[in-house]
Amino acid sequence: MIEIHFKKSDSVSSVTVNEGQTLLDAAKKLNISEITGDCKGNCACGTCHVYIDDNWINRIEPIWSASLETYLLEKSKHYNEKFSRLACQIEIKNEYNGLIVNLIKETS
Repeated sequence: MIEIHFKKSDSVSSVTVNEGQTLLDAAKKLNISEITGDCKGNCACGTCHVYIDDNWINRIEPIWSASLETYLLEKSKHYNEKFSRLACQIEIKNEYNGLIVNLIKETS
């Protein structure tokens, strides 16, 4: 089992998942309200936008060049070129044990 940590400004929620599941699957196990995944993980909506923690960003596989992920992220007002990813596009690997994901605080 691989442990994933979802960090809000004031708390951290942790979950264990199997290799091969996605970061979106991990978020769904915790019912994280900031990650709705409206398109059910089909890389079509951008509602699973997260920031990968600085200590992990270079250890996660980069965005696949033929994916719509970059296009969807760039449409978000919270887009950060370095840290933004879609949780549905990150497949969990054993080497991601301890991964820290920062949740995006919505502002009005």
